[in-house]
Amino acid sequence: MLNNDGDDSPAKCRERRRRRIEMRRLAAISTTGNSSQPTDTQTPKEKNQAAATAESSSSTTEGKRVVEVASEIPAAEPVFGSMSVSGRSREMEDAISVQTSFCQPVINRRRPVHLFGVFDGHGGHHVAALCRERMHVLIEEELARVDSTPPLASGDFGPEWEEMWRGVMKRSYVRMDEVAMGMCACGSEGFQCGCHPMQMVLGGSTAVVAVLTPEHIIVANCGDSRAVLSRGRRTIPLTVDHKPDRPDELARIEAVGGRVIFLNGARVEGILAMSRAIGQTMELPR
Repeated sequence: MLNNDGDDSPAKCRERRRRRIEMRRLAAISTTGNSSQPTDTQTPKEKNQAAATAESSSSTTEGKRVVEVASEIPAAEPVFGSMSVSGRSREMEDAISVQTSFCQPVINRRRPVHLFGVFDGHGGHHVAALCRERMHVLIEEELARVDSTPPLASGDFGPEWEEMWRGVMKRSYVRMDEVAMGMCACGSEGFQCGCHPMQMVLGGSTAVVAVLTPEHIIVANCGDSRAVLSRGRRTIPLTVDHKPDRPDELARIEAVGGRVIFLNGARVEGILAMSRAIGQTMELPR
């Protein structure tokens, strides 16, 4: 039966379809309990205001979510590798220390710092092994002592920051040398043992340590182990070897009554091929 009142006209069909879609949408909104969506009872102005408020709320929530997720992401650990070869020695006298995220000092804005150390032992492995076990502990202790300094807490990377790092590394090396000088190869402190004195006369180790922060590489060395930075195809030396034939080191040795004898290369008293070392009992005053 045809309805001649025009109810089946295209305009009427589109209107009925629009109303059905709107009713379904409102039914879905009421089911989920979302009250932020505008209803047909609102004026166009109110609808626009409600839409703007909903968009602003969504952006704020999203921003908070991103910040929270970012704060939960752990700091990236450095990628590293190492290899040791004893060569012609009867035993491995060298030691390597890798300490990732070993502390979070205020000097680095409470972010983790990483330590990499190489210790080339001579006259035995005990001093190099001692450096591997103790050096990062001493550096952490020295960093903790400067945590309360206000300029460092602000993250200022100026001359004062640099001087503070120099002091931390220097004091750590001096303390490491004192520990090594007071411990026998057998592990006895204060030499309260029956070991032959010659076991300690020649025992020592070089030490090169690099501390990594997100912005800087802090390097300290003692002896002739060296640190080199590779950037692209260029190699950049980060340390200078302490060798007896270096003019300033030669002058320092002779100034305190020492001698540099050229015997298969320049050697302190004809024995040591480096002019500085950790735990060297025959080491000259620095």
